Amino acid sequence: MASAISLPHLTVIKLEWHAEGILVMSFNRPQYMNSLSRASCTEWKQVMELVHQTPSIRVLVITGSGRAYSAGQELPTPKQNASGEEENERLRANIELSRQLTKLLITSPVPIIAAVNGPAIGYGCTSLALCDLVISVEQAVFRTPFAELALCAEGCSSVTFPRILGPMVANAMLLFCRAMSAKEMHQRGFVDRLVKSEDLMPVTMGVAKELASRSQAAISASRSLLRHQELVDELVRVNDREMDEIYKRATSADSKQAIAAILKRMQSKGARPKM
Repeated sequence: MASAISLPHLTVIKLEWHAEGILVMSFNRPQYMNSLSRASCTEWKQVMELVHQTPSIRVLVITGSGRAYSAGQELPTPKQNASGEEENERLRANIELSRQLTKLLITSPVPIIAAVNGPAIGYGCTSLALCDLVISVEQAVFRTPFAELALCAEGCSSVTFPRILGPMVANAMLLFCRAMSAKEMHQRGFVDRLVKSEDLMPVTMGVAKELASRSQAAISASRSLLRHQELVDELVRVNDREMDEIYKRATSADSKQAIAAILKRMQSKGARPKM
């Protein structure tokens, strides 16, 4: 059994500690389909820092509360009376937060298992490719609507998607915003196994407990071979490049127009905008 750990008090992410050394993290904004607000990303980063700093954590499981895994990052809503420079500074801060979070995922010292309980959109989808294993319910949908927002790939998906899915499917998702079913993602090797909704957490926890019970030195050695330093360095560079490009795109006139149009449409429906 692993030593007990002190869990931080979080507001939009729920944590559960299991004595086998498994930390379960749940996105906990079900009323917004677990879209990622700044608070969500900040708390997710806190969790990843805890993982990096706590040797007794052997496996991290990530899932969502309610019917969605994550609807992606919320679109930036301009603040009333804010200047253009103030808005750009706020955008820079959010992008830097995403950059740091993605780097922590890339360099995670322990295996990450994603239990996808519903739609995985935007960063909720791209970040899955940085996990060690993805288990999904049969009805989940995977989508990256960046082109609709005049934005670009993120979460290292410009590299991970072509390698996992193949270049044509990666193009379909990242350039044409094609939605992929869980079955299609399983056939492409992005998802390890498909399960019924009621079996998702029992199956995931069974896999996590099996992994946690094995030699942690052996698991660490194999992960260091699978995620060798050259690959880690490459993904860190890709993350930096994507985040730099995201800032350019998000401050461009066409992206602002596209986002404003979607915000207007979403708000008229009473929905929380996300990407």
